[in-house]
Amino acid sequence: MRTACIAAGFLLLAGCGKPIPPTAGAPVAATKQPAGQLTLPSASRQFLSVEPLAPAESSATRTYFGRTAFRPKALSAVTAPFSGRVATVSAEPGQRISAGATLFTIQSADAGGIRASLDQARIKLRVAEEVLARQTEMVKRGVGLEIERFDAEMKLREARSELERSERNAALVGSGEGTAINVRSPVEGVVVSVKAAPGATVQAGGETLVEIGNPGGLWVVADVPEGEAAQVAKASSAEVTITALNLAVPGKIAGVAPRSDAETRRTPVYVELERAPAELRAGLLVRVSVAIEGGAGELWLPVTAVLLKEGGKRVVYVEEKDGSFSPREIDAGDERGGRVRVLKGLQAGERVVMRGALLVDREAEQLL
Repeated sequence: MRTACIAAGFLLLAGCGKPIPPTAGAPVAATKQPAGQLTLPSASRQFLSVEPLAPAESSATRTYFGRTAFRPKALSAVTAPFSGRVATVSAEPGQRISAGATLFTIQSADAGGIRASLDQARIKLRVAEEVLARQTEMVKRGVGLEIERFDAEMKLREARSELERSERNAALVGSGEGTAINVRSPVEGVVVSVKAAPGATVQAGGETLVEIGNPGGLWVVADVPEGEAAQVAKASSAEVTITALNLAVPGKIAGVAPRSDAETRRTPVYVELERAPAELRAGLLVRVSVAIEGGAGELWLPVTAVLLKEGGKRVVYVEEKDGSFSPREIDAGDERGGRVRVLKGLQAGERVVMRGALLVDREAEQLL
């Protein structure tokens, strides 16, 4: 009996060193191959999108969001010409006004002083003219001195210069009496915004109190990713879709802003409309479609195919002929519309994991 138990124990120990066969129907894990290659089970491959890398076409159409806005020269900013207090406001947003129309009125002590100086300069000139006339007549009769007549002539010149200076200052104040100043529109257009309020204290040349826009000076500002701005600038034409007006209007690229937005990393691109509709107004949301010319034979990948690893390396996964996957480091260029340009590391025709690269990378890390 004791001999049989010992024999059974040896059989159990011998069985512990043998591998246990997998149960039928259990999932098979990924297996690591030589040279860093990875083989995925069929259950995992269904979550991948693997496609051959093909050269890009010579041109592609990109669509960007934008808005209608006034050109810088089409927008006039009106400030207070003198310090004072706002008395009345005549302008309202959306109002069409003509050049010279009163926008608001301010009460300014400076205006009263300038108008008083103008009155004094006029009186001084009149007195100087009378003195010169009298001295000239006295010299003719032989009872006056030439030096006194010359002195009167110099004082008349000074009076005229002072009057001219006072008139220029009064022209800034405009018509009116006392301390009231009527601030008028310098151009014809539409009132865009009004910040002046009755009773508010304003400073000369301070903040903008009224903005006036020229409806004929509207264009489109499109927000373009900074990596695509240079290509968009080379485009000859664009199509602007104005959703609010249900219109599609042709246009052309007018220019690119010299700097990008620090937060969004997008660059404003300006588009001129060939036939601006009469009902066009500032602030409308638009879509700008531009045909971007690209170099024939360029290789592009979706951003979902490129993984950013430590040290700034960019890695993709390539399917080998035996069905396994291997990581490949690439040099990437600019990014356009969710796609990344491949500069080095891949060849046309190679099968790349376009979607699901993160899943393959996670399986590879588990095998390390």
